[in-house]
Amino acid sequence: MPLPSPGQQPSGAPAPDPATTPTAPQPASAAPAADAAAHVKQREIDAEQQHVDRAYERLDAMRGEAQALMREGYKQAQVGTMGSLVERDTMVFRAELWARTLDAADDGLVFGRLDLHTGDVWHIGRVGVRDEDSEILVVDWRAPAAESFYQATPEDPRQVVRRRVLHCRGHKVVDVEDDLLDPENAPDDLVVVGDGAFLAALSRTRDGSMRDIVATIQQEQDDAIRAPADGSVIVRGGPGTGKTAVALHRVAYLLFRHRQRFGSRGVLVVGPNPRFTAYIERVLPSLGEGGAVLHSLGDLVDGTTANYHDRAAVARIKGSTAMVPLLRRAVDDTPAGAPRELRIRHRGTEVVLDARTLRGIRRDLLHRARRGPNTQRVAAAKAVLAALWERLASRGAGRGEKEAFLEDVAARDEFAVFLDTWWPLVKPLDILRGLADPARLDRAARGRLGREQIELLSGSWRHTAATGDVSFLDVALMDELDGLVGPLPRPRPKIAGVPEEDNPYIVDGYDIFTGEAVRAASPADEIREVTTYADRMARAGRTRDEAEEPAEYAHIVVDEAQDLAPMQWRMLKRRGRHATWTIVEDPAQSAWEDLGASAAAMSDALGERRRHEFVLTTNYRNPAEIARVAARVLERAVPGAEPARAVRTGGEPPRLVATGPGGMPDAVRAAVTGLLDEVEGTVGVVAPVGGTAPYAAALAGFPARVQVMDALDAKGLEFDAAVIADPREIAEQAPSGLRTLYVALTRATRSLVVVTEDQDWAADLMGVEPARA
Repeated sequence: MPLPSPGQQPSGAPAPDPATTPTAPQPASAAPAADAAAHVKQREIDAEQQHVDRAYERLDAMRGEAQALMREGYKQAQVGTMGSLVERDTMVFRAELWARTLDAADDGLVFGRLDLHTGDVWHIGRVGVRDEDSEILVVDWRAPAAESFYQATPEDPRQVVRRRVLHCRGHKVVDVEDDLLDPENAPDDLVVVGDGAFLAALSRTRDGSMRDIVATIQQEQDDAIRAPADGSVIVRGGPGTGKTAVALHRVAYLLFRHRQRFGSRGVLVVGPNPRFTAYIERVLPSLGEGGAVLHSLGDLVDGTTANYHDRAAVARIKGSTAMVPLLRRAVDDTPAGAPRELRIRHRGTEVVLDARTLRGIRRDLLHRARRGPNTQRVAAAKAVLAALWERLASRGAGRGEKEAFLEDVAARDEFAVFLDTWWPLVKPLDILRGLADPARLDRAARGRLGREQIELLSGSWRHTAATGDVSFLDVALMDELDGLVGPLPRPRPKIAGVPEEDNPYIVDGYDIFTGEAVRAASPADEIREVTTYADRMARAGRTRDEAEEPAEYAHIVVDEAQDLAPMQWRMLKRRGRHATWTIVEDPAQSAWEDLGASAAAMSDALGERRRHEFVLTTNYRNPAEIARVAARVLERAVPGAEPARAVRTGGEPPRLVATGPGGMPDAVRAAVTGLLDEVEGTVGVVAPVGGTAPYAAALAGFPARVQVMDALDAKGLEFDAAVIADPREIAEQAPSGLRTLYVALTRATRSLVVVTEDQDWAADLMGVEPARA
């Protein structure tokens, strides 16, 4: 949300929205004056419409140029050379990116105007637009020339006499609002229209997705957005202060001003959950940027999506960096079900490797493994075969028998089965499933976890083993494990003329890893080179593919950063070892208990780069009536914390509804039914963590604008109206529960209803008299 600089009203001191402010009866003589003012305003709107129409005409022409460039790019392929194909891909990619940017700018292309001392007039918009003669029609909001639109104030007008905000619906200008910033330099005939642009923008109905604030960015927000690109930015502020919007606008600004630096390696935007990323996903395209990658903390690992939040006691363990050595020992542990010995009979002689020998081989291999046991599969097979030969040689076998012995053993089913169980290729999820065994978990913990903690963790992973569900913190542990177990071998594509014998474990068309018969890529009657086991091992060492590391980004945005556990910061650090960062946080909203450990982990992730810190102090989301109730809860949750200053009034007073045991779902349903008549936009129902099911069932069949979620999934979202179900349960689910309840109470922009079975507790906390359901 937009906000003014600390300690001052928004530039131009806008009055309350006239559409919502009661007006005193006007004398009859006021009517002609009102008519004249309306006529002047309409004349200004018509003039702006002419300019907007010209801008859209050029936008359409620019779209046509982008399409022509794409067609021209495809023609490059007709040359038929590799160079022409590269040129085609480059041209088409750039043209398509340009076309997408122009399409995204179609809604609200022009939103501002600056009248300068010099007599120059700049129109500000989502993208830059020039006419056929290259004269500027629209200045891109990210360009240096547009800075004064956000930075100018009456105290420092920056050569701006009048700043105008244009309100558009589609291509049509429906209203204009002006700020007169420098009256002394204003021409006598300068028209100034309205005074409520800023606060009017805050009263718009929510539609379930985040809106950009590009037309109403305030100075303190703009300072953070345009902070130097060579450092990391930390933005702190309470609910409704516009932290998320500032972070996303900073991404758009960085990609515009430093595209070569940030566009080549990419920008990652990380939110707390998929609901949040869906909420913000339209903002960057609307600002002319579609190149950033959006992820939640639950889907950063490829192929994995978190299904739930851990209970507080489990999260406390999983999120701690004490999990790092535990996971490392779990990876090094002998796999469950691994054979304790290996017996091979060769030409009447039995060769045995006992448990002690196998443990020694495993220990030596793991000591040398730099990238995890998965990368040592070939080495493990070689080591076992070498140990078998050493035993056979000690019993009198001649050196000339070695090659035949190794060929014989490597091709056997029994050796393939042994290798698959003694040194299996593992995935991170396999390790977590293995830790469902309390004995194995206790062995990995080495006495550093108590019996109750062992049971909590192993129980969590028994659920994972049974259902496949993983928690948000499990995703961070799997990312840690991904580096510990190492990459899985990637099969090389079969190429005609290249024999499968290049794979040391394909012998006579047989894959000893999988037990499958492998069809030769080359014709059966083709003469092929005779190879030995040693030849194939040597070739494997030369040609093995290296697996890709997790993608690293040039810039990483972390929203709701106060909630991240240290293990989640480690996951992000691996993706931004050389990145700059934009961090958005409010410690008072933290759901993670150990704020010191989280802060240390964040500092480690950000590294030694210079940091620019900004504090946003004004709450434009909540009306003062809701903000007062939230402030009471904040004082209990974080004594001494200073709430953001709410500047809007006129919202509905918060309501506290009391109900009897078992009556919560029906009471929530009744509250939502009433709110649907009060507001046109979204209604959020916020329940205790893990407790959404009864409310979702009670609200089945309601309109899509009614959204049910738990208190952690509500982070970062906002609704026209919110219903908080069972606040005491939310507050008592974790030591940080009161902070989580504080967050829930600040989601509403207009109306707030709290439904409780414990009316005395809730009334004392909120300072609101209860009503019976």
